[in-house]
Amino acid sequence: MHKALRLNAHLPYPHLVTLFLQHFNIRLDFESYVPIKRSFFIGAAVIASFGYRKEHDGSWVKKGAQPHDDEGHLPVEEDSSFLQSILDRFDGLQTYVSERFDALELQVDMRFDEMDSRITKVEGDVTYIRTFFDLPPPPPSF
Repeated sequence: MHKALRLNAHLPYPHLVTLFLQHFNIRLDFESYVPIKRSFFIGAAVIASFGYRKEHDGSWVKKGAQPHDDEGHLPVEEDSSFLQSILDRFDGLQTYVSERFDALELQVDMRFDEMDSRITKVEGDVTYIRTFFDLPPPPPSF
């Protein structure tokens, strides 16, 4: 993931990111094509680190989940709860980013207000010095 933080670097796991974007109906027509490399694939160790295990039929199930039913599918409520937990994390991320941007905007506004008051004070000091030394006022600025 550190490679993805570099300027103009491709994100890891582009096929997974693409699936998420397509799920949320985000248009990808004008995006550049990146050929899939072996390093983009999610390995079994990574999936296992997320708390999944591989069944004898090759499917991945959450550790401690109910075994497959007769048709070989996991119960629907577990799939939907997993999807809901992913969506909840996206909502949490969106809330966090929004709060950070709001705080940053507030800090920038405070800095500009502080700079404005300092400039006003400097202008007052310049006017006082000009009148003290009987200098003409500065030409108007546009």
